[in-house]
Amino acid sequence: MVGSGFLLPMLAGVALSCVSYGLVARIVSKRQVSTLRVVSWGSLGTLSLVLGVCAFSAVSAEHPAAKHETMCLGNAPECYAKTHHNPVKKCRQVMDEKAMFSHVWQESEAQPVFNTYLWHDEKKRTIQMFGQQAKAINSLGMQIPLQYFCVFNANTGEVIAASFE
Repeated sequence: MVGSGFLLPMLAGVALSCVSYGLVARIVSKRQVSTLRVVSWGSLGTLSLVLGVCAFSAVSAEHPAAKHETMCLGNAPECYAKTHHNPVKKCRQVMDEKAMFSHVWQESEAQPVFNTYLWHDEKKRTIQMFGQQAKAINSLGMQIPLQYFCVFNANTGEVIAASFE
């Protein structure tokens, strides 16, 4: 199924190619034109088609960011953190330094390190993040799931507290 983000570039490409074909067909049918000119006009039409599709694709690629901004218009802590200071790396570093046991982080594009954001103190703009993408390694080498949290000031990026639970 074609996404709506590709619909506009496809329609623009079809319209541009129809116009280019119609222009070349009209000129060729009314005059005796050399094959070299027809090929060059066809090449220019194709080039304009490709440039048009690229331009519309670039414009439509900006829409997901605009959609993300509209979803963050409220006072949600995750949106506030991501648009101000979101110290994920600092929080991980503090937890790594405090940990008294071996552990590994289970990172991926699909699962962020912190997946829950809550206001710790909304007036002071402190946010508490929670996550479950780490595992402790016991003496037998088995990995045991861990939960962790980080409290930080979203205006400054200062980490107030971070720890495994």
